[in-house]
Amino acid sequence: MKRLRHPVAGGLLVSLALSGLVAGYRSGALPLELLDRGERWAQDQLFRFRGPSPPGPETVILAFDDRTMSEDPTLWERRSGWARVVRATSAAGAKVIAVDALFSSPERLLSEPLRSDLASYYRGEPNPAESAERALLDRVWQELQGDAELAAALAEAKNVILGIHLDRDGDADEGGELGKARYGQSLPGGQGVARAGAARASLKELNRPAAALGSLTADEDDTGTVRRLDLGRARGGAVFAPLGVQSLALLLDVPRGKRIFSGDEVRLDERRVALDRGGLWLNFRGEAGTFPTYAVADLVNGRLPPGALQGKIALVGMTAFWHDRVRTPFGQRFPGVEVHATLIDNLLRADPIRRAPWWADAMLTLLLGALVSLVFWPRLISQPALQIAAAAALSGAGLFAVTETFALRNLWLSTLGPSLSASGAMAAGLALSYLGEGLQRRWLRRTFSRYLGEEVIDELIANPQALRLGGERRCLSVLFSDIRGFTTLSEKLSPEQLVAFLNAYLTPMTKAVLARRGMLDKYIGDAVMAVFGAPVPRADHADQALGCVMQMHRELEALAAPLRREFGLVPRIGVGINTGEMVVGNMGSAERFDYTVAGDSVNLASRLEGLTKIYGVFCLVGEGTRRAAGSPFRFREVDLVQVKGKTEPVGLFELLGDADRALAQWSDLEGWQLALAAYRSGDFSQARARFAEFQRKNPQDVVARIYLDRLAALPDSAPAGWSPVFEHTHK
Repeated sequence: MKRLRHPVAGGLLVSLALSGLVAGYRSGALPLELLDRGERWAQDQLFRFRGPSPPGPETVILAFDDRTMSEDPTLWERRSGWARVVRATSAAGAKVIAVDALFSSPERLLSEPLRSDLASYYRGEPNPAESAERALLDRVWQELQGDAELAAALAEAKNVILGIHLDRDGDADEGGELGKARYGQSLPGGQGVARAGAARASLKELNRPAAALGSLTADEDDTGTVRRLDLGRARGGAVFAPLGVQSLALLLDVPRGKRIFSGDEVRLDERRVALDRGGLWLNFRGEAGTFPTYAVADLVNGRLPPGALQGKIALVGMTAFWHDRVRTPFGQRFPGVEVHATLIDNLLRADPIRRAPWWADAMLTLLLGALVSLVFWPRLISQPALQIAAAAALSGAGLFAVTETFALRNLWLSTLGPSLSASGAMAAGLALSYLGEGLQRRWLRRTFSRYLGEEVIDELIANPQALRLGGERRCLSVLFSDIRGFTTLSEKLSPEQLVAFLNAYLTPMTKAVLARRGMLDKYIGDAVMAVFGAPVPRADHADQALGCVMQMHRELEALAAPLRREFGLVPRIGVGINTGEMVVGNMGSAERFDYTVAGDSVNLASRLEGLTKIYGVFCLVGEGTRRAAGSPFRFREVDLVQVKGKTEPVGLFELLGDADRALAQWSDLEGWQLALAAYRSGDFSQARARFAEFQRKNPQDVVARIYLDRLAALPDSAPAGWSPVFEHTHK
């Protein structure tokens, strides 16, 4: 359970869950309408980010636009007008004429009884008469031949494709000659073909001379947008082709027998187009008007540029205001005829939009979420602001990769899934990071409250990286203190008194450590071990350790009277401090460990504390501490010794005090230095005299007596091989 609270684990779980949802939605196992709508909205944004893409020159649009409808509305309204359009288009050299319109009922300009009577009149074949009445009747009769005139124009052109509509419901036929809309062959297999119900087509007398028929049906999705077209619709054992496929087949001179639909692909002779569940996701080239578009009025009046239609597919359809308009990813009011032009251009360029397989979307969702989750691994990035920035950068990079893949490869990868995964992983990472930070703060405060001062704990909480797991080498200062003759003192007290005495003594000593931002490492009976400069690094750790000694001295003076009254004794202590490199960190076993220090520098601090008994001083420090100490602290060089367990000589220095307080006061310290120099140079005669003089001025100094005792056994000058380093064989 603890591992699940880790920010990385939480983010991975969120990413895995969202990846599963995407996989279920894309594979069809989970009908997630909201996610589907979101992905389709995202596709709109991908198209707009990519921008327009120029179409090829093979397809043009002849538009019944507002100007055409204003100049000559009969071109649209009358079959004779359509015949003029077909003949003009054929004359302009169009290779294919594809009509986005239906002529499913006969043209009716007169009431049926009047039309019937007029037909009977002409069937009677009356004697010719050059009368105004007969001329007028001839004109009326000619006006009624629009269907026949259009059929004649279709027969003359021999390259016109008329449209049919295939509804999903019903089963009735309106119109006829539907065989020309079928593929030459339909093979089994594939991912399924859309089923068609009722069919509406133009009049049989118009369909017969047509070169082919093509479906005009373009379904909208749940967002009201046309995004894809079915390239085959099954009905009555046959599969019907859309207008765009039939137009391209005619342009490429592919005979009907080589127009093959298999569900997975469409074959036009050697050209193959892979399908997605029997259809294509349209690669829209831009907003309305992207394809070359000419007004029908300009066509029939000879105003087109030379060669504008030569050898091309001419799509004829309505673009006048609010007529036959659909919504596409580029916006609303997109002419329906341009949908068919888009399909033709996609087939010619072989660049329809390909949707990534479900497993690719699922993997992308999981991958981006996992990468964002890793950002919240503290070992990689520790600062929350940087984590958020990195997570946002990864999310942006993922979105950029999806958009570039769409723009450059026409591959539609899931946008919403990875975005939700990245956002969810970021939210989980932040939430669990803050939760973990709160738990860490409580753990740090609980763990170190007995060892560190409040200010140091606050620093540690603000910068928890200062407390690294394991060990690291750092330069620190270590302090050891011990009560002189504690064993003898403890024999005078009962166990209860001994505990009370230690509590009374250790409480102010501990306060002195914490007040100087030190870490109370441990109690060893009556001894105190403290570390300065860890866990929070401090450049002035040597000064803090020395300041702690000064405060301990003050606390002892304050304790003297109460301890004498209660226990009948006053403790005397010795303190050793050393500064140097050591290993600091969590040490121990897998089950139990402590945050502590280890190394030669730590051992030397302990030896120095023990040597205070021999030299009779309150505090001894090593060379590293003396060098690191600030100017307020004063020292006396005591000796150059080799302690047990060390091979290198160690300099000993007595802490004399600081600017405000003295631990020891000696007269003639210059004389002391001269005596020490004479001793180390081997001039024992001069050394005796100078140490004796210092002893006379400072009769309580134990160190001077030690040197005089050494010199008593030595001649007046140093023998060969003599060394001033004194070797201590006991700890």
